[in-house]
Amino acid sequence: MVYAFLGWLVAFSARASLRPSVNMYRSPGVRTAATMKSTEHWYAAHRRVERPLYRTGILLAVLSPLPVVLGAAFGDPPVIGAVLVLAVLVVPYLLYLGYVGNRAALAVDDGR
Repeated sequence: MVYAFLGWLVAFSARASLRPSVNMYRSPGVRTAATMKSTEHWYAAHRRVERPLYRTGILLAVLSPLPVVLGAAFGDPPVIGAVLVLAVLVVPYLLYLGYVGNRAALAVDDGR
């Protein structure tokens, strides 16, 4: 259930962070010094990572029943393995997307 919730949260925040009425100081998203400089920086970063972040959230939510299915079929060790694999794959990828968003925000200053 935790992975399903996190998946939907990631997918929702990917779309919500681009709404015109978003308050960048209170909404989830890529929060680095570069993205928090201005709304222009915020939107540049989130436009760049919106699609991969949304897809990652949906994929995480869809794959969230995998540990339960593996646990019912094979017992505890596959459940632990599936949870660890999801965590080891998803967390670094989300950190990478944060890096990509930060670079997009920094590029706003280079384009001026």
